[in-house]
Amino acid sequence: MNRILYILLLSFLTILGFTMFQQKDIGHLSFSFAGHTFETNLIVFTAAVLSALFALLVLARTINLVKTFVLSLGDRRKARMSEHARSALTQGLIDYSEGRFEQAEKGLLKHVAHSDNPLLVYLNAARAAQQLGAHDRRDEYLRKAHEVAPDADIAIGLTKAELQLAHQQNEQALATLSQLHQLAPNHTYVLTLLANTYRKLQDWDRLKEILPDLKKYGRLSDDSFLDFESQVYKGLMSNLAQQQNGAAALIEFWQKTPAQLQQLPEVIEHYARMLLQLDAAGEAEQVLRQYLDKHWAESTIALYSELDVKVDNRQLEMVESWLKEHPADAHLLLALGKMCFNLSLWGKARNYLEASIAINPMPENYLKLARLLEENMHDLDAAQEYYRQGLHLLAGDYGEQALHKSNHDFDRETPQLTVVRT
Repeated sequence: MNRILYILLLSFLTILGFTMFQQKDIGHLSFSFAGHTFETNLIVFTAAVLSALFALLVLARTINLVKTFVLSLGDRRKARMSEHARSALTQGLIDYSEGRFEQAEKGLLKHVAHSDNPLLVYLNAARAAQQLGAHDRRDEYLRKAHEVAPDADIAIGLTKAELQLAHQQNEQALATLSQLHQLAPNHTYVLTLLANTYRKLQDWDRLKEILPDLKKYGRLSDDSFLDFESQVYKGLMSNLAQQQNGAAALIEFWQKTPAQLQQLPEVIEHYARMLLQLDAAGEAEQVLRQYLDKHWAESTIALYSELDVKVDNRQLEMVESWLKEHPADAHLLLALGKMCFNLSLWGKARNYLEASIAINPMPENYLKLARLLEENMHDLDAAQEYYRQGLHLLAGDYGEQALHKSNHDFDRETPQLTVVRT
């Protein structure tokens, strides 16, 4: 602006001087104002105009200098306050990290009005208040965070949900995360927290609904997702087992279970346990046997050995065929001993049970063999010894001491010992 005025003034003087020089006439000027007449020559008038313009320029320059000075003072004060706010934020974060939560909360809020990032201040103040158990203050800081950053709904909501989960406020966290899921249905972290919250609440039905989104957007490894999915289906099986028509519903659900899950030992074992809980031991035996015929797992054969159901010779032959690859598996031998026992094959049952004990002595194989010797082979001395060893494993030294302290003969003790029958 000043440069333009200088140029106009210089142009005016140049034109005026050139004109006067050409005409050799300095000119005469007369004007009246409020009944008074003023006369002067052009040189005086020009000098007056120049003086006025110069005064205006000086005044404008002075005003600009004063304005700049005042603004610089304000900027310096603002910069100083911002620096204090940054220092307070840094110290507050340090205090929080070192566990001084009360000091952190106060320090963070001290200069929040001058902070360059009030959102960060309020979020961390909320975390400090959470550690102090001040839930009302925590929620107030989160509300203020939303006021200073209304577009940061996801960041604020996630912080709120994390704090609620950390304080075991699972229902409140679920409400918060459900709102966030509506705002950002494909948000990776929202989905992860929502899924974990459903799992904590054992809300398997709702968790099953978001499994497709979790697989697509959750950024879980294949193994992690499979583990997550298996927990969901096991939880749903447990729920079905509580229903009145549990067995039928459970079997129907299993038929709709993804094939990949049906190949996991922990899933099929859980399914079998639910069937046993519903007195569907025959179905459990069939499922486990068919699985073991194709996939061998120690935990599965251990569960299979716990069964004590009637089978036919065809089933026995299938299980005996597993001995070719697993001749020294104690649980397999125990299962075969039980099957032969139920088929009244006393000699084979004894051989399998003794082989199982030789590999891995367990209360169950001892007591099953003792029962066989007592009831079917009438070898009471051997039965008593196996009962003693089985009780010793089952109850430690206490079981053996109780047996020695008994004043009853073996025939009267037998009914009490055989209450552990499978």
